[in-house]
Amino acid sequence: MNWVEKYRPKTMAEVVGNTKIKEELKKWIEDYLQGKPVKPVLLVGPPGCGKTTLANALANDYGFEIIELNASDKRNKDVIKQVVGSASVSKSLSGKRALIILDEVDGISGNSDRGGVSEILKIIKTAKNPIILTANDIYKPSLMSLRNACKIVKIGSVHTNSIVPVLRRIALKEGFNVDDSVLKIIAKHAGGDVRAAINDLESLALGNDLNLEEVKELPDRDVEKNIFDAIRIIFKTTHYDIAVSSVYDVKEDIGTVEEWIAENIPREYKKKEDIVRAYDYLSKADIFLGRVYKRQYYGLWRYASALMTAGVALAKDEKYRGFVSYVRPTVFTKLMKTKAKRNILNKILNKISSKTHVATKRAREDLSYLQLILKSNPELGAELVEFYEFTVDEVEYLTNKTTAKKIFKIIKEKRELEEKLKSKLKTSEIEKDKNETKKKKKIKDKKVNNNEKNLKDSIETIEEIIKDTENKEKKEKELFNKTDDNKSKPSSAKKDKKDKNKEKPKQITLEAFF
Repeated sequence: MNWVEKYRPKTMAEVVGNTKIKEELKKWIEDYLQGKPVKPVLLVGPPGCGKTTLANALANDYGFEIIELNASDKRNKDVIKQVVGSASVSKSLSGKRALIILDEVDGISGNSDRGGVSEILKIIKTAKNPIILTANDIYKPSLMSLRNACKIVKIGSVHTNSIVPVLRRIALKEGFNVDDSVLKIIAKHAGGDVRAAINDLESLALGNDLNLEEVKELPDRDVEKNIFDAIRIIFKTTHYDIAVSSVYDVKEDIGTVEEWIAENIPREYKKKEDIVRAYDYLSKADIFLGRVYKRQYYGLWRYASALMTAGVALAKDEKYRGFVSYVRPTVFTKLMKTKAKRNILNKILNKISSKTHVATKRAREDLSYLQLILKSNPELGAELVEFYEFTVDEVEYLTNKTTAKKIFKIIKEKRELEEKLKSKLKTSEIEKDKNETKKKKKIKDKKVNNNEKNLKDSIETIEEIIKDTENKEKKEKELFNKTDDNKSKPSSAKKDKKDKNKEKPKQITLEAFF
């Protein structure tokens, strides 16, 4: 058992510092025992300030059984419901009241912890047992709903003067007589982290390095270590625990830390043997990480972390003195440089996928054939480029600048020819339209002229008819008049004859008597 667990305070009285917070927690648990409604407590503070220790000590003092779910466990919706759900409303198997401790809730994130926070909120609403949550960063967006549902208790870093007595007590119990000046340096370098101070004390004691010279080599343990601090600790220390704990507070994923270590091993280590051993440990860590990602078995995570930190730290025969300027992994620089190219490739695959109705994976498989066609047959390639609607950058990615230039020249010439043909066709159509218009106009004019001529002829004909009719009527009238004259003459003769007969005395003949 490591010293941190071995000497973890069991009661509130053993917890150093934070007197006001201890009193506040005692009042909270006593209110609960008296039946008063209490909110869950959210203990917020930097790593190593004693959040989990306080929760455990409180449970021990008041006889609660601890139901704990920490950062090393999966904390998704189903796990929280299974482990915490029933425990929040019932007594433990031993019949004791249960105190539920959810450690580092600000670390609940990612696919493995999906739905964790929402499930905690559901449990809080129905819980009958007290709940204590801990977090390093209260202002994470994922904790907004939890902040409103909990009583927030902020815990600060433990003062150096409070850490020294703890270290002295542990050293004496382990049989080490350590000078107070050494303990003060260890406490100072811990940066308010009691756990880190105890780990440093244990590592130095087991390595027989509890002297001023070795203690001064300890790096400062700032609460917000950055990656440069972490790799400096790994490369400079020869202690297992210090190396392993160096990455605890680094806000980078373990894969990123691995890349930083890999990049800077040859900068720090000068002996070939040390470099070989360091990369050997790092490669083993990479194998474990691969299995974690592939099989989702997070139990291997700690082995990967230990191999890449302590393994690399202990790969050297001796400490390397002097300042080393660590650099950013070149793989990140390359990724940044190739980001544009990778984006172009994705666009190409998406266009092929869209046009041919296949998955991008299949499109990637056929990409080599497309590249071959573009390079060997630019004319056919130009047609494919137009079909897929590739840009100049995309064709350059698939071939090269020369080929891309040639292909787009073909496309340009083809388009110019098409434009000329279209223009010529358009001109021809315009001329045709003009001719048609002229022809129609001519026909129309001819028709109008014909109509005018016909109208004129008709008018002339009508006039002739009218004239003929008038002449005919005139002749008929003359004839009629003449006929009337002829008729009138015999009548006169008859009249004269009658008159004569009238005047002439009638002769009586012998016949009158017979």
